[in-house]
Amino acid sequence: MKKLFTFLCVVALTTTVSFAQTQFGAIAGLNMANISGDDMGSDTEMRLGIRLGVSGVIPLSDAMTLNTGVIYSVKGYSIEIDLGLGKLKMDQSLNYIEIPAMFGFSVSDQISLMAGTYTGFLVGSTVTVDGESESGTDGLSTIDFGIGLGAKFSISDAIAIDAGYQMGLISLDEDGDTDLKNSNILIGMTYSFGG
Repeated sequence: MKKLFTFLCVVALTTTVSFAQTQFGAIAGLNMANISGDDMGSDTEMRLGIRLGVSGVIPLSDAMTLNTGVIYSVKGYSIEIDLGLGKLKMDQSLNYIEIPAMFGFSVSDQISLMAGTYTGFLVGSTVTVDGESESGTDGLSTIDFGIGLGAKFSISDAIAIDAGYQMGLISLDEDGDTDLKNSNILIGMTYSFGG
């Protein structure tokens, strides 16, 4: 019983110290999203979307951190199809709740390189064709998972600029029959509340 109590105290202290060192913040940014894959019939164009959420930076060592959070992220693509008699403009937004798991490696006091993964949960989609919109997620995969790479530049203890690239590894098609995946360039700012 005494050993169990000692073990629980050590776990509680370790968790408290780790939580106390975690730096929380708010994220605001921009996605420059598109899709990629072998099954694209026509060239798609980049679609702009927002990134809003909260972040947590957990120190793992003096030079390494785990960067995570919960982010509302709007991705998708645009396409213009030539029908012969005219052009048809289509835009699809894919709205996700994303949870990144990015490892940060400090290059200097201000610059960190980032690498890791992200998992996105589809919460909505809208297709707009020549100004008319229709919402729904039928036929779309509810999970997006991929690799992320990037960099962070700390302007001050509270403000940092982020830039990165996300490459989706899961097909957008619910059945996985087509090779169409998310591709995203992101930029943003993080405001940290303390740590």
